Amino acid sequence: MDGLMPPPARPRPAFTDEELRTLVRPDRVHRSLYTDPGIFDLEMERLFGRAWIFVGHASQVPNPHDYITTRIGREPVIMTRDAKGAIHVLSNRCAHRGVSVCATDSGNTRHFKCPYHGWTYRSDGTLASLPQRRSYPHDRAEIESWMSLARAARVDEYRGFVFASLTEEGPDLETYLNGIRHSIDDLVDRAPDGEVAFVGGCSRYIIRANWKLQIDNGVDLHHATYTHVSTLDDDGRQFSRHGGGPRIMVDGKKSIDWEPFGVVGFPYGHGYQGRPPVETLPSGPVYEEYVRRLEARHGVDRTRQILNYDRFNSVIWPSMTFQAFGQHIRVVRPISVDRTEINVFPVALKGAPEAYNTGAIRSLAATHSAASMIQTDDIEVFERAQAGLQSGAHDWVLFAGHPGSEEPWHEGGWRGQGTSEFVSRIQYAENWISFLCGGNGNERG
Repeated sequence: MDGLMPPPARPRPAFTDEELRTLVRPDRVHRSLYTDPGIFDLEMERLFGRAWIFVGHASQVPNPHDYITTRIGREPVIMTRDAKGAIHVLSNRCAHRGVSVCATDSGNTRHFKCPYHGWTYRSDGTLASLPQRRSYPHDRAEIESWMSLARAARVDEYRGFVFASLTEEGPDLETYLNGIRHSIDDLVDRAPDGEVAFVGGCSRYIIRANWKLQIDNGVDLHHATYTHVSTLDDDGRQFSRHGGGPRIMVDGKKSIDWEPFGVVGFPYGHGYQGRPPVETLPSGPVYEEYVRRLEARHGVDRTRQILNYDRFNSVIWPSMTFQAFGQHIRVVRPISVDRTEINVFPVALKGAPEAYNTGAIRSLAATHSAASMIQTDDIEVFERAQAGLQSGAHDWVLFAGHPGSEEPWHEGGWRGQGTSEFVSRIQYAENWISFLCGGNGNERG
């Protein structure tokens, strides 16, 4: 099995802004965006190094001195909660000689100690101990300013979802998220206590494909008819074996008219798939108890609004997808131009019956884990796409569905027909090219 570290990138000539702009057209992108290591290097530097990137959820560090480790592009980081309860995103690199100060996925510690020379840092990243202090003839303030762990330039959160940006420039988080905040609300409001938690572990796997293929798929509604045919067939044999979850069918037909369900897009490339045709919804005593708890908090009318199933997959560009109905978050972590780490976190709804959240974990394992009934279909397509894009037979990847047909949407973005590819057009022609040419994304208005 391939390791997590990418192979060394081949030396590549620099790309000028003019050269980059030739790779993106209004309805298509050049295949090199998925295959060229030089393009990937620029994405890590100029896109993941500038955009707001999802780092983790506050529930993953519930107590003082809790931490998790992750990456922002190629930058290894630690998300911590300090002694006063504040959350920080710190570079996982000793300020002395560059050694990682934390080698575990999560835990609780008051101090991070470098194994090389013993430099020690507090959970807020400040330098706590400097062995051989007399070797450094600097005053304390100077030492603290350049010997502490480096911090992400900006850290902010929305309803417990923590994001970081490695640059001071660009829009604030609220502006960046804009209308996709409603999808986060759609998930969190389903919790009777008004909060969600990441407490069910993580399904982690690597796909042999470019990171953008997973993100492209997040706003592609109609691929399900073909990629997931064994779920959509007449007897629904995949979900019938699973014994739960929504069955996406219409009158037992394989052919579905996806157009009425729509896709919605926002500035900065975020978007969601409209509600697909669902034949079966939750039922039974556990679900009834869950609804009762929601009604006790919100009343009958508001509960009915919360449970209205009006969207499926949501994407926060460039690195996160999630489902309220499926109760999970998917985090996309690029490794190299043709390797991507996928982390899928089940989401617990606080205040819901324990059996209800346990059922969500079981459903996730059956549908979106590496060995599941749904995600395996997608992985196969992503890896075959990566192989096919090596071919020079066609240089372009098309996103030409329903050009210019999207209309303004009440949440602040636009809505297109179900087979429209306009959200991908926003992602590439307006945002990818802006970041890659040194900007901060395009505020399409």
